[in-house]
Formats: sequence, C-alpha cells, structure tokens
Amino acid sequence: MGTKLNSNDGPYYASVVNISPWSLSVGASTIDKKFQTMVKLGNGKVFKGTSINTFDLKGKFYPLIWGADAPKYSSSESRVCLPGSLNETLVKGKIVLCDYLDFMEGPLQAGAVGALIRDDGFKDFAYTFMLPASVLGLTDGSDILHYINTTKKAEAAILRSTEEKDELAPYVASFSSRGPNILSLDILKPDITAPGVDILAAWSEATTVTGVINDKRIVPYNIISGTSMSCPHATAVAAYVKSFHPTWSPSAIKSALMTTAWPMSPKTNTDLEFAYGSGLINPSSAIDPGLVYDAGEIDYIKFLCGQGYSSKQLRLVTGDNKTGCTKATNGSALDLNYPTFALVVSLSGDDTYFSRDFHRTVTNVGSPVSTYNAIVNAPKELDIKVKPNVLSFKSIGEKKSFVVTVAVKVGLPTVSGTLVWDDGVHKVYIVYMGERPNGEFSAERLHINILEQVLGSGGSSSLLHSYHRSFNGFVAKLTNDDAHKLANMEGIVSVFPNQMKQLHTTRSWDFMGFSKNVTRTNLESNIIIGMLDTGIWPESKSFNDEGFGPPPKKWKGICQGSSNFTCNNKIIGARYYKSDKNFHPTDIQSPRDSEGHGSHTSSIAAGALVHKASLSGLASGLARGGVPSARIAVYKICWADGCSDADILAAFDDAIADGVDVISLSVGGSFTIDYFNDSIAIGAFHSMKNRILTSNSAGNSGPQLASITNVSPWSLSVAASTIDRKFFTEVKLGNGEIYKGTSINTVELKHNLYPLIYGRDAPNTKKGYDSSESRYCSEDSLDKALVKGKIVLCDSVNSGEGPLAAGAVGAIMQYYLDSAFNFPLPVSCLGFDDGTDVSTYLNTTRKPKANILKSIEEKDEQAPYVISFSSRGPNPITYDILKPDLTAPGVDILAAWSQGTTVTGYEGDNRIVPYNILSGTSMSCPHATAAAAYIKSFNPTWSPAAIKSALMTTAVPLSLETNADAEFAFGSGHLVPSSALDPGLIYDAGEIDYVKFLCGQGYDTKTVRLVTGDRSKCSDSINGTAWDLNYPSFALSVTPGKSTRRVFHRTVTNVGSGVSIYKATVKAPPGLEIEVRPNLLGFKAIGEMKSFIVKVKAKIDGNNITNMMLSGSLIWDDGLHQVRSPVVAFALEEE
Repeated sequence: MGTKLNSNDGPYYASVVNISPWSLSVGASTIDKKFQTMVKLGNGKVFKGTSINTFDLKGKFYPLIWGADAPKYSSSESRVCLPGSLNETLVKGKIVLCDYLDFMEGPLQAGAVGALIRDDGFKDFAYTFMLPASVLGLTDGSDILHYINTTKKAEAAILRSTEEKDELAPYVASFSSRGPNILSLDILKPDITAPGVDILAAWSEATTVTGVINDKRIVPYNIISGTSMSCPHATAVAAYVKSFHPTWSPSAIKSALMTTAWPMSPKTNTDLEFAYGSGLINPSSAIDPGLVYDAGEIDYIKFLCGQGYSSKQLRLVTGDNKTGCTKATNGSALDLNYPTFALVVSLSGDDTYFSRDFHRTVTNVGSPVSTYNAIVNAPKELDIKVKPNVLSFKSIGEKKSFVVTVAVKVGLPTVSGTLVWDDGVHKVYIVYMGERPNGEFSAERLHINILEQVLGSGGSSSLLHSYHRSFNGFVAKLTNDDAHKLANMEGIVSVFPNQMKQLHTTRSWDFMGFSKNVTRTNLESNIIIGMLDTGIWPESKSFNDEGFGPPPKKWKGICQGSSNFTCNNKIIGARYYKSDKNFHPTDIQSPRDSEGHGSHTSSIAAGALVHKASLSGLASGLARGGVPSARIAVYKICWADGCSDADILAAFDDAIADGVDVISLSVGGSFTIDYFNDSIAIGAFHSMKNRILTSNSAGNSGPQLASITNVSPWSLSVAASTIDRKFFTEVKLGNGEIYKGTSINTVELKHNLYPLIYGRDAPNTKKGYDSSESRYCSEDSLDKALVKGKIVLCDSVNSGEGPLAAGAVGAIMQYYLDSAFNFPLPVSCLGFDDGTDVSTYLNTTRKPKANILKSIEEKDEQAPYVISFSSRGPNPITYDILKPDLTAPGVDILAAWSQGTTVTGYEGDNRIVPYNILSGTSMSCPHATAAAAYIKSFNPTWSPAAIKSALMTTAVPLSLETNADAEFAFGSGHLVPSSALDPGLIYDAGEIDYVKFLCGQGYDTKTVRLVTGDRSKCSDSINGTAWDLNYPSFALSVTPGKSTRRVFHRTVTNVGSGVSIYKATVKAPPGLEIEVRPNLLGFKAIGEMKSFIVKVKAKIDGNNITNMMLSGSLIWDDGLHQVRSPVVAFALEEE
C-alpha cells in the first residue's frame, strides 16, 4: 500500500498534489503540544512568539535594532533581513527585528545574536532557526518597533523555548494542503489526517538542526513539522493493521483507516473535509473496522477508463494485453468503491437540487453473523438516501452492495454529512460472575475457557480484561447472540453492555458546623479514600504531603506512574483504566487529571488546608477537605468520552484489594437499571462485603421525580444542597438600569459599555441559519460580522461557545437559574421579567449598549435547600427503600482544579486556574465521603451500614417551604458531620441482611450464591421484604385513595451511653398513622441490640394531585441523643 504526504501548500484550496485513489493521502494535524519563545524588552514588556529555540542566552539583554535601520545597500532589502542585506558593523552583537520570515541567514551572517520576526502568517507550528529567534504577529511586532523608535537604547532578550499544552488540538495545520482533488473532483482528498506538527524523531548526524551553512548543531533527534511527518504516522498504522490482517488488500487497509478515523471539529477546521478528509487517524480502532470498502486493480481500471484513458495506455500500465475500456468497464468516479463520497455541483443556479447515485460494496470483516443499519447525519440542505438501509451478513468475507443517492441544493458552498453503518451488536460486554473463588486461580484461563465454549478456539481474542482481585468477571467483545448464550451459562450472574456513565458535575465545611478545629483522632492519617474519578493534579497545594509519614502498612496498592505523574505521602496510590484503549487526543494517558473534576472532588474530601484560595478573587478564603489528614488513592476511570462500566468495575476490583477504607464515586448513568446489571451497584456490593462504604452522587437530572440513578441500599446516595453563599452578575444598560443575573464571571471587561445586539437579529445565513435559530445563540448560528465586539442577548441558556466563536465580548441569557455556572466569556443569566426589560430596551433604543460586570458574592439567607438539578426519588428499582439517603453541600463549591484544562474546558477559554467553583451532586458526594471517613477514623470497626446510619439519623430535616419535594429531595436531611460522631443508636446491617433483601426482590438461590461466594440460600426464613431491611429510613408506596398498612421490623445497636433508655417520639400528618412497639428501649451496655416494629397506615387522597406524599418521623430520644428516621408514604398509580 502506498502512503503519501499531502504536501505543504495549504491552506489554499485544491493544493493537494498526491491524489491517486489507489494511494493514501495524509494531511497534517497538531498534537496537544506547542512551543513558545518569549521575548523580553528592556521596558519590562514580555511577548510570546512561536519558534523552536534551543539556544540559551541566559536571559541576557542585547541591543535591539530594526533591520531597516542597518542597510548594507538599501533599507527596503535590509528590513526583511535577506542574506547580504545587513550592515555587519551596525548589527553585530545585537538582536535584529526583521519584517520577513526565512531561515535568518542574513542576521547570522551579519553577526547578530538573535532575530525577532514580524509576520502576519499562521502561528500554528514552530520553525527552527540557525540562531535565537522568535516569530511574532504584526501587532506584537509593531509594538516592538514602536519601542525601538521611542527608546534611546533599546534592548531585548530572547529566552529558550518552552513547551505548552495546545488546548485546541487536534486541528489541521495551516500548511497542510487542502482539497478538492483537482484531477478527479468527485474523489475526496486528502483521505485522513495524522500528527504532523512539532514531531520529535531521529535525525541524521551528517547534517545540522536546520541544514543551513553556519548552523553547527549536530543532534540525534530533531523537531520538524510537515505532512512529511504525518505520512509515516499513517504508514505505521497501516503496517499495524497489516500485522493483524496480512491478507488484506491495500484498499481494505486504507478503508479501515478511513472509516474508523476520529471526526474533527468544524470550529477549528473551517475547511472541513478538504482539510482532514475522513478525520484524525485512530490506530486502535482500525484493526477492527467491521466492514471494509475493498477494491482491486480491475476497479481502478474501470475508474481510469471513466477518466478518459485509452485501452492502449491501460495495457501498458497493467502489462495485460486483455485490458480494454468497454461499456462494461467504463466506470465513473462515483462508482469507484471508495470509503468517502464527494459530489461537485454548480455554485450558480436556482433553488433546485442536484442529485447523483453512488454504488458501493462492503465486505464483512467483523462479526460473522451481523446486521448493519445505515445511519445518516446531514444538514437540511443535503439529502442522503441509502438503499437498502439494512445489510445482513452470515459469514466473514461476505459482500453486500448498496446505493447512496445524494441530493444537494444548487448554489451552496461546501456542505458535509455522514453515512455510518452500525451493527449495534459488535459491542463490549461485562460478564459478571459474582464473588471470586477461594484461593489462587487463573482468572484469565477460566474466562478464556468460558469464552471458547461460546466462540470456539478464537475466544481468547475477545477477552479484554479479567476481574479477579475482589470479585470474578471479565470484559469481552461479543455479539448480542454471544452475550445471550453466555448469560444462560452456569456460573454467570449477569451479562450487560459496557455503557458510558457521566460525571455528576471550603466554605461548605464551616457552613455545616464542621470547623477546621473540630476534634480529630491520630487515626485519620490511616484512613485511605479511594477516589474513582478523572484522576488528580498532584502538584496542587491541596495535595501537598508536608507533615505526612509513609503510607499505612495496610496499603497494598501501586502508583501507576509515568513521566508526567508521581505519587507522594498524601496521594499514596494511583491507577488509570481505559479498557477500549481508545484515547481521545485531549486525554492524558496517566492518572493525571485533564478534566479538573477528579482534583475538585478529591480536595473536597481530603484536601490540605490552603489559605487565600479563590477563583480569580471569588470565594476567597481557606480551602480544605473534610479529612485533611486522610490519604488519597486515585483510580482514573473517566475520560473525554465518559466513564465506562468496564473501567468502573476494574477500579472497584483494585480499590477493594488495595485496602481503601471508603470509596467516593461522583458518577452515574442516565437511568436506573437492575442492581446486578449496574457496574456501580456491583462494585459497591463487593465493597460492602469487604467493610468499605461506597458514597455515590444522586445525579443531576432533577427536579424530575424518580430521576435518581444510584439507588443500591448498600451504598450511600447523596443529593446536593446550597450553602449560605451565592454569586450574582450584574448587567448595566446604557440607560443606567442595572439587573442582577446569575453566573460566575471572573472577567472584568475593559470598557464601560459595549454595543448590544439581539441574537435573533444576527443569523448566520451563510451557513443556513435563520433568526428562529440564532435567537438561542447556538453554535455557528450567529453572524460574526454582526456580533463581533458586542454583547449578545440570547433567548436561552447555553454553554456560551456560540457567542464566543462569533466574537462576542459577552452574552446576556434569558432563563432563571438557581445555581451559578462558569462560561467561557462574560455571561449573566436573567429571569424572564428582567430579560424582557433588556429586550424592550434593545428594541426601542437607537444605539443600545450594555456591560456585564464581574460577579459578586452574597449571603443566601434561605440556605440550605436542595438545588433544582439534584436528582429526586422515589427509588425506581425498589420503591420502599427511600432514596436519596441525605443531602450535602453541592452548589458553588470552591476546590482544587487541574491546570491541564481551563475554567470551563471549552475552546477559546484560556483561563488556567488552581481552584475552580463548581456545582453538582459530584460536589456533594465527596462531602459525605469525608464525613464517613471522619467517623471511621474514630470507629474503625464499624460496618458501612453503621457509618451510613450515623450520617442519616443525625442529619437535619430541611424546610418543606424551600424543598417542595420533601424527602424525595433531601432523604433523611442535611449532613451534620460533627453530630454523626455520636449518633447514640445505629441501624446496622451486613451481607446476610442484604441477601435476605435480594431474595425478597426475586433473586434466586443460584444467583445469590454466585454473588456471595458462599452457601447462601433463599428460603421462607430469609426471604425478606424491603420493609424488613434494617434501613435507617421508612418508605411506603401506596395506591391513591386506598388505605395501605405495612409493618417494618428494625433492630438498633447502642453506641452511645452504656446505660440508657430511649423513648419513641412520633410525628405524623393527617392521613399517616405511625405506631411503635415497644416505644421504650432500655440498654445496659455498649453494643447491646434491641428490636422493635413500626406499624404504618397511610391513605392519600387520589383527587389531591398536589399532595401525593405524606412525611412523618420517628425519633428515639434518650435526653442526649435524638436518633431520627423519616417515615414517608407516597402515592403510585395502579398498573
């Protein structure tokens, strides 16, 4: 297979030169690394230029001269610093400013020590020069020239280059040649793009760094940019694919590379497919493309006949005298079996559509028995139809043909769409087998044997990962049929698809009355919190290990280090997981956090004390975790594409075996699923078996009822509530009116007022948008010419990427928010009334203007209340187990942040900060995690259920006036860590209690035995109902209009005063009757247990749809402790 560079004549259209359809044409794109060379002037100003400068001038200042002021012949030549144009007497020993970009031989010959280059070209890649140099934009270059002309003794220093992260990568480099294919317009070129910017690789020591005379640097490795660098990347991937598939044709390999390529962002690649072809090469996916578009010599002969080549020419080319062009072999470019589809239409004409048919054939190289569905994604100007739209295969190598009809509106510029053939079955599945076998066993051998029973001798190639340290199971690539067969095999608990779960994205501890001076135990430093998240930024001050001794002796984990990550005595372990090996270009392949989320949650739970922490001055104060002396073990499971079930289970498997004490997981799915088809519930169950509590976020899908997703009774589910701080952002209009909106805005705009425009009045008609779309300011919907430099009024809240990309300086968004969010530009979110006032001002004023001020912090007098986004109960899986369990601070939380990303992580946001303000149940979860760790440090022998009980029974119920969803919003109430240390009584539970519960939920003995690994059995004696699980809350689902009775059996353990008597106090509204027997419990010793029953009778009026829930409580009170449990009845419609 021939792989060819794309040439370096971009960004001009039709500049690609290697365009034969039988070879692979490769564009060049960036990686997440760029080189900057700083220039420092004598007046203290610093400018950041582009180059690769290996020379170290030690920061020394040298005289600075403009080339035009040092002519050897004429200033018109010397200003561009051409060789021989500079006066050596005037230039020697100085830094020279040049108005033209070349290798700088002229300054070097004249004895200059360095050069500054003013250039208006692209700065997306760095040149290497033969002397210290930095390439600056015209604006910065003009500032330097002004400094030279106004300073008696101008001087400058050129620093050694530094490496920075390119947040926008990958994007196609400006030099990479563009399509279309000038010879065959209907064959799309380039085919793909690959890394070709700032690539370090071996270098010949027979030349120098630049290869130019007078450059003396001999090096073994050099950094070069060009499609010459991207081409061998694609070559290597082709070789990699061929090593797995040695019989595949060049076209099959090429097809695999193209059809599995990453699609690229049109925002950073405005030339679209003419820049990147099919997308960014994706090596790990290319070995298993599913289908290939194959082609051989005869296919290219048909193509060449259609291109006008004669039989005589083709016989010479092929060496076959039988070759000839006939009607049968005269094919058009549209019918070449190519993996892309390109269609050229006229730019002139009426509103008619131009249509063409493409004939294609695909070969099955994936699952033998499979069905592929055609999925088309196209804008309204492009109509794509596929016939047939379903392809069914019965064997490897089978071929299927189809026709794609493409119709496009005449007169439009480039329009892009996609066709995806999706089999929907060639997926990754998790096979869960329950408890690990006792003793030593070869998990991989066991799992391969199981796979071979279903898949045959090739079963081992489907195995992706084995779980074996804490439980038994594996991850494998299977068809739906294979998964179904496995699910019915002996020894299998469940088989479910590997799906992506999502992240549930200081002052808070003081707000809960949990000050930094609270009573602590020395054992806190022995507590290890397992953080399953996006990783961690180890250099943050929050994770400083000053004063820490070595890790606890019980620790069995590792630090899966790399060149960019090390652990310390605070972060004692770190691992990362990516079962599909499919890394996004922005992912950091180590435990290091590239998202920010994991650093944030880790510092909330166990961050060190950091004074004067803030987000650009907002929320300034002491940042600290709940247990600052605890250790952190990092398990990175979340990446740019989400958090996979396979990786979540792998992290649980390791964390349990490593010896963590508490697990914190601020992740969840989009909906609830059966306990043993849910990776989080499975992992939490085995954690519970090993006396480890799992703290889960409730989810951010509120305020919809039954939106909570983490609901297993053996884990702690945490909702999010406010603290007594909120952020407002004022909007000032040109008429003097000021409106208070919601957002977190760190940016102070330079000017007093800016022009104000309504998004509706600035549609991007060139891309087909009208005012009905631009009013919402969605991406690409705004006209840059109309919006640039203005504040735009939008009719909805969005990410802010649309206004930012259009050049707006800020945005006013019309929608009430009860929590503040960060945006990549100044934004304020106004309620409907205020938004209408601003709209009226805009429409009645000739030159409307506005300003968006930096956010201010105010006290929230109503706090705490559960925020709207926090997911609500009831528990969709088991109605009569109340969820969430409790609520904790999760709004406007300041905590540590990754400096591998920006404040928002959006393109165009350049703010790198050590601390950030976020809201989400992701933030409330680590608050509860820390409280659990705090209790465990005092009570190391307590079970997960005991710790959970202490947190729930000491929580404070919230006001129903500000929490209309009552216990479905806040569970038992608001977390109070200091009270949880001394709960008085606890509702304890162990594995046998949950086994009884599972039997009552319909699980059979076979399944329960696999899960527990023992001889557990579901029988009449251990077939427990949800009402008999020893849970710290009481929930009862009823049918509207009907009276319902339930009896709850409970047992409490005394952990308070040795000798004590507790009295039952009941509170119940009309319609709810609660009876407790006995209503007095007397204890004589710590650890003594007492049982009681609670009889509940409830009736909810079916005609009163506004009040379908009754809230009461049971409090056991000994005069010192108040052990409170909510008692809730709620209506469910009869099925």
